[in-house]
Amino acid sequence: MNEKQSASQPKQRRRYYDEEFKRNAVELLERGERSAVQLSRELGISDCALGKWKRQYGQEAHNSGQAEQSRIAQLERQVEYLSRQRDILKKALAILGQEPSDSTK
Repeated sequence: MNEKQSASQPKQRRRYYDEEFKRNAVELLERGERSAVQLSRELGISDCALGKWKRQYGQEAHNSGQAEQSRIAQLERQVEYLSRQRDILKKALAILGQEPSDSTK
């Protein structure tokens, strides 16, 4: 476009959507009643934005977050177990490393 054309056309303002709107749009998409393109046209958004929202708020994103939390909990339990084992070994080494007392000589 040249300068004359861009001056005559108003600048389009970027629209912002709240999280609730995005989650509702993803829920509609995941129901499968309409395609992503059809739903994006009805809502007046781009299908790329809808895809991004699906990755961010969709059921799969929620499930992967739960799997990650489960893995973190498992690793925390393992750290606790290994810390206890280490402490036991430290105590055992301290006991075995002591000089015998005078009563055994």
